[in-house]
Amino acid sequence: MFRQTDIGTECDACGVRIDLVSGGVCEQCHRILCKRHLHGSWLARMRHELGGKAVCVRCRSSAER
Repeated sequence: MFRQTDIGTECDACGVRIDLVSGGVCEQCHRILCKRHLHGSWLARMRHELGGKAVCVRCRSSAER
């Protein structure tokens, strides 16, 4: 019932192969990223899952400066 998808791509930051369920697209820079580079932490992923924007680690860190 719950299995990984066969559709995938590479992370724009690190090049690792990801499936589209675990990663995503940053809403600011529009890069396709793995979950590590998109969310960075469990808390950031939960914010996204509960309706927040998917903003990658790089965009969040540049906005904090």
